[in-house]
Amino acid sequence: MRCRSALLLVSLWLRTAGAQTLPDTAHFSGPLTIVLRGDIADRSGVLNAMEREVESLVAPSSIRVTWVSTTNRGQVYERVAVVRLSGTCRADGPVAILGAQAEPLGRTQVVDGKVLPFAEVRCDSVRALIARHLAFQPSYEREDVFGRALGRVLAHELYHILLRTTSHGTTGLARPVQSSADLVADRDGFAPADERKLSEVSSVEATETSTSSER
Repeated sequence: MRCRSALLLVSLWLRTAGAQTLPDTAHFSGPLTIVLRGDIADRSGVLNAMEREVESLVAPSSIRVTWVSTTNRGQVYERVAVVRLSGTCRADGPVAILGAQAEPLGRTQVVDGKVLPFAEVRCDSVRALIARHLAFQPSYEREDVFGRALGRVLAHELYHILLRTTSHGTTGLARPVQSSADLVADRDGFAPADERKLSEVSSVEATETSTSSER
């Protein structure tokens, strides 16, 4: 079976008011804390590769990332994104059959037009899209390749969360559609214009924190 050459990378997850809310990410400084949920009990090479990829993709915008899988009651994070990894997040997991219609690899929650810091990365859909590439990789490299692809999908979702936007870029990882080759290429990233947008968010936050501490 032939894989589709591209799938929608993000689907905006629309809900009405009443959903759980977290602090507005654009009004806080410090590292971005990503709370992982889902298939993460086994700290496999896939998750390590995913985290490395995310960190390298946002580093040019001076965004630091910390990762947690559990949260303590009463603990406050200045910037946070809650990410659920759905499906089986292993490189050797079952390969789903892709339907005729494009399906999202990830999605970000939007309530009443406002982007919330909740996202989902669909491991089964990502693995199905890059299955042909994984099949040609040595077994010891498949976890790295799959993790890299998941990291790029997650970085796209973080773009929406950090900028609080439902819009997409025209090139790079902020595009709404990515090919399987895009997700497994040795190098990829956000377009310079999108990196500048993310950098401006970090710069504004740093300035606001500095001004507030001087009062």
